Formats: sequence, C-alpha cells, structure tokens
Amino acid sequence: MRKSAGFTLLEVLIAVSVAAIGIVGVLELFSGSSHLARASVRQTDALVLARGVMDETLWRSDLEDGAESGSEGPFRWHVEVEPYEPRLGAPEGEETRENVSNDYELKRVRVRVEWGPPSSPQSVELVSLRVMELF
Repeated sequence: MRKSAGFTLLEVLIAVSVAAIGIVGVLELFSGSSHLARASVRQTDALVLARGVMDETLWRSDLEDGAESGSEGPFRWHVEVEPYEPRLGAPEGEETRENVSNDYELKRVRVRVEWGPPSSPQSVELVSLRVMELF
C-alpha cells in the first residue's frame, strides 16, 4: 500500500464548501450590523433635528397656538402648540382650579420628525410644556 502525501479532490471540495458557507455567514453578519448602524444614525439624526426644532419653538417669546411643518434633508418635521390644562384635584378625578393663579398658562409643544416613505414612515416624537405669563 502506498502512502499519499496530498489531499483528494473530494477533501478539497468539502473544505472549500465549508469555508464558503462560513464566509457567507460572516458577510451576512456584517450586512446586518451595517443596516442597524445606518438605522441608528438616521434615528439619532432625527432626534437631533427634533431637539433643535423643539428648542427653537420653546425659545420664542410669542408662542402661539397652531401647527407648523417643514423639512430638512430626508426628514419632515411637524410642530403643534396647544394649551395644556393639567388635571388638578382629588385622586378620584375631580378637577378644580382653586388657589391656582390665572396669571400663567401652560402650552404643550409636540414635535414629530418623520423619515422614509410616506406610506410607512418612521418617526420620533418629543413633547414638552412651557409656562407662559399672561399679560
């Protein structure tokens, strides 16, 4: 019997197949993580834009009720300002405004930023309150 020093064709084909399957698996992992990284960057950019729009709205001295919209790059933003009436009173839900100053008014500011196709957009939303002094 003669001893062989090399690999058979079958052994080489099996080794190449196993390596190819491993490489495809690793490439899929890279592709998935790349997609998640892009989605994370897009969401972070939307949050930064929403925070900027919120700050700009809250710093206005003449904060009026209403809605406003705009766009920046791939993002569409929408701002709503409305009066906010807090629930005051007993735990059973009775509302009362006794001993509450009428010199101030609360405004609710809601900022929504959307991106992606209008048929199935992704979005982030921020909500804040601002105390307005009535003159």
